[in-house]
Formats: sequence, C-alpha cells, structure tokens
Amino acid sequence: MKKEVVFIGAGISGLTGAALLAKKGFKVTVVEAQFKPGGSCGIFKRDDVIFEQGSAMIYGFGEIGFNPHRFVFNSLEEPIDILKHDSLYAIHFNGHKIIFYEDIDKFVEQLGEIFPDEKEGFKKFYHDSTDLYLKVIANQPTFTTPDVVTKEQGLMQLKSAPKAYLKFLGYMNKNTEHILKKYFKSKEVFDFFNKLTSTYCYTNVKETPAILAAVMFVDNHIGGSYYPAGSTLNLVGKLEKVIEENNGDMIYNKQVKKILIENDKVSGVKLDDGSIIKCDRVVNSGNVWNLYNNLIDKNLCKKGREWANSLIPTYPSLVLFTLVKEDVIPEDTLPIEMLIGDTEKIDEGEVTLYILGKDDYTLCPKGYQTVIAIGPTFKEWINPKGDYHTEAYFKQKQEEKNRILDLIEKRFPGFKDALCHVELSTPATLQRLVMKEKGAVAGPKQQLGQHMLKRLKTKGEIEGLYNCGESTVMGTGTPAVTVSGISVANLILRECNMQEYEAKYIKGDYVTMVKKPYTGKNLKLSSDKNEDKIGKLAMKCQYCMNPRCQKSCKNNIPIRDINRRLSVGNFYGARKLLNQFDTNPCINCENVSCEEVCIRNKFAESVSIKEINSNLVKK
Repeated sequence: MKKEVVFIGAGISGLTGAALLAKKGFKVTVVEAQFKPGGSCGIFKRDDVIFEQGSAMIYGFGEIGFNPHRFVFNSLEEPIDILKHDSLYAIHFNGHKIIFYEDIDKFVEQLGEIFPDEKEGFKKFYHDSTDLYLKVIANQPTFTTPDVVTKEQGLMQLKSAPKAYLKFLGYMNKNTEHILKKYFKSKEVFDFFNKLTSTYCYTNVKETPAILAAVMFVDNHIGGSYYPAGSTLNLVGKLEKVIEENNGDMIYNKQVKKILIENDKVSGVKLDDGSIIKCDRVVNSGNVWNLYNNLIDKNLCKKGREWANSLIPTYPSLVLFTLVKEDVIPEDTLPIEMLIGDTEKIDEGEVTLYILGKDDYTLCPKGYQTVIAIGPTFKEWINPKGDYHTEAYFKQKQEEKNRILDLIEKRFPGFKDALCHVELSTPATLQRLVMKEKGAVAGPKQQLGQHMLKRLKTKGEIEGLYNCGESTVMGTGTPAVTVSGISVANLILRECNMQEYEAKYIKGDYVTMVKKPYTGKNLKLSSDKNEDKIGKLAMKCQYCMNPRCQKSCKNNIPIRDINRRLSVGNFYGARKLLNQFDTNPCINCENVSCEEVCIRNKFAESVSIKEINSNLVKK
C-alpha cells in the first residue's frame, strides 16, 4: 500500500488534512505558491505590529456543538492556547448596536427591545432553532462532509433524533426566507437577517440555503468565538509543526502547474520549475476554477470545467490594515464589529472591523490598536491579473482607502487624525498572494443551486484526485474548511482500511483557554530552556516577504523561515532547514551582515540571527 500524498496549497484545509494523514504515518508533501502557510489565514508584520491578513473570526473551539478546530488539535495531540471573546461580535444596524451575546436568551431579549412587535417571534424562532441544533448537531457531532458520510454514520445520526434530523434534511433545498416567514412579518427583521447571512456566507436570506441558516444562527452562540493567543500564526504554524514532526515536507515558493494523469489515474504533480513529484494521491485545496482551468489537462473533465466556470463567485473584497492611537477607540468596543451601510442590500458600506488587540496585548505596542477592515467592492478593478503598478491602479486604490477610512471615521470620530499606519489589499492583491480568484473572498457563493452537494466533492472525478477547501461541500469559514480537511483525510484512511479520526478515539484535551487580556507573559515555547530562549528571540522576526538577511548570508540560510517555525515552537522544522548544511554555518561565522541589514534595525534592534542559529543545535 502506497502512502504518499501531495497537497496543493497550504491553507487551513490543506494543512489540516496533511497533518492528520502525517500523524497516521503517510508521507505527506504540501506545495505552496507563497513563502508561508495559512492562505487567507495568517499574519504579516510592520515594525513589530501584527496584522491579521484575513480570517480572524474563529469559531469551532468550543467544548460543545460544532467544534472542528478543537477536534483537530485533540486528535493531533498538539497543544494550543486560545482566547475566548466575551461576546461574538456587534452589528451597527439602523442606529442600534446589537451585541451577539453568547447567552442566546440575553441576545433574544435584546432583539425583542429593538423589534418589539416581533418579540415573540424571536423567542420562538431561537427556541426552535436551538432545539434543532442541539438534537442534530451537538448531540452527536460529526466532522465528515455529507458526501463522505457512510450509511452507518448517517443511520446513527438519524436514530439519535429522527424527527429533528428529517426536519433538518427537509431544509436542504429551501432558502432561509422560507423558514423566517413562519416566524416574522416585519421587513426590518428580514433586513436584519440578511446582514447575518451576509456576515456568515456572503448571501442574503433568499439566496442562503435554509440548512446552513439552521446551523449558523445558533451555532456560534453555543460554541463561542475565539482567537489563537498571539495571532493566527499559532493556528497554521502548529498544523505545519505536526506535518514536519511526522516526516512531512513543506515546499514553499513553488506552484503546482499540472496534476499528472496516466491511464486515467493520478501519477503526480509538475511544479513551475519543471520538477515532478510522483505520487498516487493528490489533494487540491485551492479553488475550483484553478483546478479545472489550469491544473487538469484541458482535454480531460470537459463537463467539470464547464460546470466550474458556471459557478457564481462570492463578491471581491478589500482589506484595510491600520494602526491607531487607542484613545480613539471607545472602551466598550468589541474585538469584532460590523458596520452596515444600506440595510436593505449588501453594499460597499458593509464593513467588518477587527480590533483584536482588545483581547490580545501582544499584537501591538501599549497605547495603540490595530483596526483591520474587510468589506466588499463592486467596482471594476484595473488589471486584476496584470500590472499592479499603473498610475490608474494606484489612484483607484487611494480612493478606496479614503472611502473605507471615512466609514471608520463615522464609527470612531477622530480616527483619521489618530492614524499611525495604513495600507490596503485589493482584489488584485488577494488573487496574487492568496489565490482568491479575482479577489472573491470565499470561493463560489453558498447560494441555492450551488450549495452543499452541488459544490466540489471530496472525491475527485479522476482516480487518486481529492479536494478540500472553500470550493467544496462545506463551503466558507475556518470551521467549514477544517471539516473538509478532516473529511479528505478520513476518506483516504478509509480507502486504506485504516482507522479514521472520530471523537471516540480522542484521549485528552489539548486546547487551553487563556485569560484575557493576553500578554504573552507566561508563554512557554519549550520545556528546554535553550529552545524556549531562542524561540522567543525568533519572535522578533518580521517575516519579510523579501528578507534582506537571507540575501546577505553567503550560505543562503533560510533565516526568515527558521524564525517563523521557532516562533510557534516548531523546533524540529527549524532544525530540518538548518540541517541541510553539513555543519551549522552560523557557528564561528564572522560575517554579521545578516544582522546589519535586518529591517528591524530601522525601529529597534536587529533580530539575534547568529545567536538563534548558533544555538539551534542538531538533535
């Protein structure tokens, strides 16, 4: 039995599937076009300030309910520190600040005060939705996508609560509006729920499948909202750590150009440098359009390509990254707040703000806050695939930057005067750096007609080809793509007659909820004092896209990549990079140019590159 698997893309879904298979002894290789893991989940730094580059509203770490992230880390037996937000988030809707309390009764009471004529409707709706959720989802949680569920698993779920389960399945091809009409009459309430479905899956209530709404309106209240202590680097970095500790390989700055097929079976992949990796199984974790239009030979899967190109994408997005003086942010501001423009439709005034430094003090210096704004853009963007350096492109980018700053200014008066740093990612940026097709924030839209089983399946149409990620059955969001990663791993294990990952096999809890605000004071990267010391020194690295330190090193040591791994306690992976050399090049090295050109010298002291690598001895 061959156990080699190549994963295309190091987003959360690919990392999850690869880590689970590596833990079971598979020889896993992950190929990523960028220089770091995470896809749209991860960070970048500016002068020691940490900015989340995308997904940062993290669900799925709760003790009950739909908790795939907790399931994965417990299955991998990989410790992770997590912060739990006191409330999920807030929406500024029609003059009201609506706080999404974890306590559903408290939340419903608040809605009854805002919409007094619909008070009883809210009580009944959330009572019925909670009852259905607890019986179908929380009672016997499964982390396998519907297309991979076995007959035995499906029967077990049905037997656990037959009436509730059949009712749940009855929502499969109905829209959310269909459910809401049983409880509400007010147009304003339907507008409110439009904003909820827009937040979760970028669709309105007429587009959103009822089966999704039945889960998402309740799940986050029961499960809670979370953030990895120290940033999402710890989420994706720890998945990478498990892969490397179990003899998996991470290949960065290389792009898979073709999936190789011989005799109607996968035989490997071809990279952009012409090299070939032979294997019997390939898992595509990227978007459906890249799969059919680029990775698979155009003479194959013609119907699949036609179907893929008929799919409607989610809207393209803009992401604004700012650092401001914290006195402009009111004390009662939540870490996540959503601003509403037009209450009747999704428009460019609909912006979600992430002020994560409210709970995590390690993200920026005292006296400051990072404010990240994500919202749709419906303009035609100049050269989405071409030249990003035209005068017209930069003019459009500046206009959009100012527009979003004006929106934030309305929420936080004085914001622009308190601004210390600002930069903007456009749809072109998102396509170039995280493979978002034309900047589409979450792959194909999760709307009726292209939802659930009408999306890309876990099992590809070519033998040996598999899929995970936001284009697949589960769709959008970190819990959903995590389930797709679990599913692809379990399907491959099933085909190999190996034990699948199930909740009954979990032996312990490796998820620790740490106190807020998080300061990093008690952070321990290793029980070994030397490792702990160099890991914390490595955390000063800025993880530059074009690291000057490495270019100045005569041995071309991958300094940035070593530091990134050390920052999350991945000492095995860091040593693996350094052990490419016969002897440690940093020991007795008299060339200090790597530290002299370190970008950190511009605002503080250089990263202690020589000390870190000299003490990263072989084990």
